[in-house]
Amino acid sequence: MKRFVDIELYDLLEKNHDSIFSDMVMVQLTHRNRPVNLPKEIPTIMVKAINSLLLDSSHFFHSHLKEWTAVVTERGFYHTTPISCFAELLRQYRQIYSGYIEQFIINQGKSINPERTCHWLILINEGFDQLLSQFIDQLDSSKKQHTIHGTSASVLPLVGQLGVLPLSAPMHADGIELNLKVVPDQCVNLNVHHLFIDLSGVAVIDRLIAEEISKLAKILSMLGISVTISGMKPEAALYTIQSGIDFSRFTTASTLKQALRNYGVQLATE
Repeated sequence: MKRFVDIELYDLLEKNHDSIFSDMVMVQLTHRNRPVNLPKEIPTIMVKAINSLLLDSSHFFHSHLKEWTAVVTERGFYHTTPISCFAELLRQYRQIYSGYIEQFIINQGKSINPERTCHWLILINEGFDQLLSQFIDQLDSSKKQHTIHGTSASVLPLVGQLGVLPLSAPMHADGIELNLKVVPDQCVNLNVHHLFIDLSGVAVIDRLIAEEISKLAKILSMLGISVTISGMKPEAALYTIQSGIDFSRFTTASTLKQALRNYGVQLATE
C-alpha cells in the first residue's frame, strides 16, 4: 500500500511545478556567467519525470524520460552543451528539489522519519542520474553518426554574434542532412546573428549536398540569421552553377579569412 505522505509530497511538487520551473530557468540564466538557453520543453518534462518518481511507478518516469530524450534529440541540445555544463545544471536542479523536500519536512514536523527522507533523496538523485546518463548516451550516439557519415556539423562561436560552421570532406548527402538539421538550433542557442559556412575543407560538392547547404541558408535567413559562404573550390563552384543551385543570393568569399575581413572583423595577425 502506498504511504500517503509520498502522495502529499508529490502533490506539493506538482502544485509548485511553475515555481520549480522558474527556479531552473534562473539557474540557466546565471550559470557560470554564461546563460544556457534550454528549450522550455526540456526542464518542463524534466520536472514531470522527477515528480513521477514519488508515485513509485517506473512506467510514468520512463514515459517522461522517453519524451524528454525525443525533445533533446530533436532540438540538438547535446550539440551545444558540454557534458560538464549539463552535469553542473543537474547538480543545481538537485539542490532546488532538496530545498522543496526540506521545506515539506519542516511543515510536517516530526511525523517523517529519517529513513523516508533518505528514500526521497535517493529517488530524486537516481532520476537525475538517469537524465544525465540518457544525455551522455544521446551524445555518444550522435558522435557515432558523425563518424559513420564522415562529417560533423557544429557551429563555433566567434566574436560578438558571429559563428562559423566548418564543413569538411568526405561528405555524404544523408550524413549532412542529418547533421545540418541541428544547425539552426545551435545558432539560436549561441545567439548567432551571422553564420559563416566555410567549405574550404570540401573538395567535391554534389547536387544533393549543394541543395542541403542552400536549404540550410534559406532556413537561417527566415530566422533572421544572415549567411556568408566561404572557401568554395573553383571546381565546386562551377559544378554548383551547372547543377542549377543558386548561391548568388548569399554573400560569398574565397576564404574564411577574407569573409571575416569583409564583415569588418579585425584579425589578430593583421
